[in-house]
Amino acid sequence: MIKEKVAVLFTGGRDSSLVACLEALQGKEVHLLTCNSGIGIKSELSEIRVEELKNRFPEQIVGRTVLPTYGLFRSVAISNLEEDFKRWGVNLVLLGDKLAIHAAATVYCLQNGITLIVDGCVGYQKDLAEQKDVSIEILRAFEEKYGITYECPIYHFGNQDDVKYALLTIGLSSKSLEGVSVFGDAFSEPTDQMVEEYMNDKLPICHNHVTLMTDTMNVVETFKYKQSVLG
Repeated sequence: MIKEKVAVLFTGGRDSSLVACLEALQGKEVHLLTCNSGIGIKSELSEIRVEELKNRFPEQIVGRTVLPTYGLFRSVAISNLEEDFKRWGVNLVLLGDKLAIHAAATVYCLQNGITLIVDGCVGYQKDLAEQKDVSIEILRAFEEKYGITYECPIYHFGNQDDVKYALLTIGLSSKSLEGVSVFGDAFSEPTDQMVEEYMNDKLPICHNHVTLMTDTMNVVETFKYKQSVLG
């Protein structure tokens, strides 16, 4: 029997760990994806959570893959940082990071025959731009373009304590073992309109990245053609 594959956007924190557990409990082949954009204060403790998951679900957890997103994150969130702050007036860098994560995860899924991406977005943190309903819907539409379903299985799960006790019940530690982003302390909460405008402004960069990474031959041939014409 062929297992359904699922990609979990994994940080080592409680929420993404619980999502990984719930997917594994359904007998799926779980791929843990962690993106490294270079803006995080890395936590080696997340490796402990990976080992916990592998020991608890040895037949389901295939391991963790770290996807480097330095350049992509820079293109989305940093290259026009001053203009972005002038336009929206709030810190949306982590929302840009989320877009880069999805673009990188999409490439991984397309290359590995995975049609489902899940993560640990939760309703009790919807003050964060990347966990608002509007951002989730935009990301869902982005993934649909590539035949991928995007879900947030524990969005309505409850509160932080509910997540902690669920982890303990399943057999994992309840500590948060994720790293910390240097952009994590936002100054104010963006409106839904700000989030929508920002994401729609940055999505073409994400689509171009997916095309580059999954259609490399055509990209190279186009480049060679342009060079020959210019030459």
